[in-house]
Amino acid sequence: MRWKSLDMTMNKYKMIGMNIQGQTVNRVEKQRTPRSISYELLCKGKRFAFALSKIDFVDRVIVRDLLIHPGAVVIIPLISDHEIIMLKQYRPGPQGWILELPAGTLEAGEDPRDAAARELLEETGYRAGEIRFLFKMYSSPGISTEMLYVFLARDLVYVGEDHQEDEMIEIVRMGIDDAIEMIRKGVVVDAKTIASLLYYISLVKESA
Repeated sequence: MRWKSLDMTMNKYKMIGMNIQGQTVNRVEKQRTPRSISYELLCKGKRFAFALSKIDFVDRVIVRDLLIHPGAVVIIPLISDHEIIMLKQYRPGPQGWILELPAGTLEAGEDPRDAAARELLEETGYRAGEIRFLFKMYSSPGISTEMLYVFLARDLVYVGEDHQEDEMIEIVRMGIDDAIEMIRKGVVVDAKTIASLLYYISLVKESA
């Protein structure tokens, strides 16, 4: 099965900085952007699909493996200015338990903010009075279309969790400083958790 792809999110022009007699001049170099020609669907799971992506690379055509992903959310739940909620969760990839922030996959057509509120409630049992968008990032752009939307949740009220039957989760409350120390020591190895917490510590908490 094949279907027409969207254009790759790359600029058609590249800005190149040139230093001339102490002054920086921006020169625009026009480039032809690589573009996806087609996808060949290989298999489809419960939520994700795996495909071969054919890409026109200007002087050649290449084929790459690609995971088609609807996107996901990551939530930093603040109990206080110094304490957050983490999850100890079994993950089939590493085949073991890892510490991570609450997160989950977007449903079809779901707004990321709504998904963040839903996942926070399902996984932790807390409802947030405030959910603030922080930033977005690709989880693994070389092989996946997954975009992660990261949110900060405040004013939490516990109402009771509603875990899905395939989730094995233990809620862990810990200090933010302790979480950062666990990142430094290699205890926390989940990429989305590391990126989200370091972003919050360096760009949000310090500027508050």
